[in-house]
Amino acid sequence: MLKTTSFKLAKIAALLTSCAYVGNGVADNAVQTAVEAGQTQITLTDEQLIAEQKAIEEQLAAERKAEDERLFAEQQQISEQRLSDVIGPQQLLFKSEIARIYSQNDYVLLWEDKAAEKQFLREYAAIVASGISRKSAEALENIEKASATGGLVYDILLTDAFLDYMYYSKNAMKSAQKWLYTVNGYKAELPQEQDIQAWLSAVKNNENSAFVSRLSGQNSLYKQTVRYLESAISATKNQQDGAKLHKLAINAQRLRLIPSFENGIFVNIPSYQLNYYRDGKLVLNSRVIVGKQERKTPVMYSKLSNVVVNPPWNPTTRLINEDLVPKIKRDPSYVARHGYTILDGNGRSIDPYSINWSAIGSKFPYRLRQAPGDSALGNYKFNMPSSDAIYLHDTPNHTLFGKKDRALSSGCIRVEKSDQLATILLKESGWSEERKQRVLKSRQTTSANVRSDNPVYLYYVTAWVDQGKINTLPDIYGYDSASNLTYVNWNTVKKYLM
Repeated sequence: MLKTTSFKLAKIAALLTSCAYVGNGVADNAVQTAVEAGQTQITLTDEQLIAEQKAIEEQLAAERKAEDERLFAEQQQISEQRLSDVIGPQQLLFKSEIARIYSQNDYVLLWEDKAAEKQFLREYAAIVASGISRKSAEALENIEKASATGGLVYDILLTDAFLDYMYYSKNAMKSAQKWLYTVNGYKAELPQEQDIQAWLSAVKNNENSAFVSRLSGQNSLYKQTVRYLESAISATKNQQDGAKLHKLAINAQRLRLIPSFENGIFVNIPSYQLNYYRDGKLVLNSRVIVGKQERKTPVMYSKLSNVVVNPPWNPTTRLINEDLVPKIKRDPSYVARHGYTILDGNGRSIDPYSINWSAIGSKFPYRLRQAPGDSALGNYKFNMPSSDAIYLHDTPNHTLFGKKDRALSSGCIRVEKSDQLATILLKESGWSEERKQRVLKSRQTTSANVRSDNPVYLYYVTAWVDQGKINTLPDIYGYDSASNLTYVNWNTVKKYLM
């Protein structure tokens, strides 16, 4: 319905004026509009009035945002210029953020806690020794050069490097495969704002040491390996020794991500061993089979979710196309002899002899499923969330566990003592041994949720120090190939590892 409204736009002008944008000419225009409106009757619907008001509010919000951004940019420029006046030509990883931090804190020193400084530099030097970041190495070198004079410039360099260290510490677990197992995989980025503010709050409350300590590696083998590095650097005489240092240093960073061996399932991939700890006690040790070179078992962290007794097997698309289809093409009876069923998109069974195998290309249009009992998963499957569809499982072929080199699977972990592992977990879920045996004999697929908290760590460590002794394993995936370490100043690293 139309309403005749004496809509004096002077009200809108007042709204505009209240936003303090007189300098932009917005209020002047509004007042002029109001004068003209005072002599005019405007017929508007309620909907039009609301739309008018909304449009004005959106315009004001956009102009306010633009003005705020302009003021921020001006202030940031002033802050960065002041920072440049302090540090001169010194290069920083995060100049804009450092300018903001010190400007907001009146350029007071943030590293008065020398214990926190020492602990941070020790951890940072260990990262630099691993060779994962040229920029981190340069940041540590700049700190060393400024250490003689100390003062504000030294403090700023510490904070700049600490932001790098904090980002690394907060994200290394989820990014380990990229950062610690490839060359030049790590790229320094700013930590999240909430993490930066948490650190600044800790500094303000004289809790910097505690904050730095929480970021540090806690695994005992990590600590021992880093401690050994300092003496190993002193004994270095040639480039070959440098490669050995790198091997220890990069493996120390891999150990850094692993918690103390207190609770959970730990699989060191190149060791071909599984260790299951409860309350600090080793309750199960088992040989395992891991992924072959072309189908590597990934480094990952997860938690067991359930145990499946008599699991069927649904091969991955890659395995079907690369392994199974070539065998079936040669002999379609392979399907029945190995307990497979070919299924279409609706779950209907397809006779392998009805398929024109000569017309099948690189992508098989059907799924394959292997029945429980006869499947490649054996009697048990131990599920855990994984983006790579990785899990632990039994196998019908236990003779392979007798091999020395056991990188034989398509990525998942085959566990020799899967029956013992299943017994422990099923017992917690209320299963008796009799029930377990009864279900096994039935060949019916049955699952049980895992009751206890069972983290799973699949990691890759080929060198570490334990009680003063260096332990090594074959680098089965070639992850330890030394990158270009010419930018690592071992003397600087040694100084801060002491």
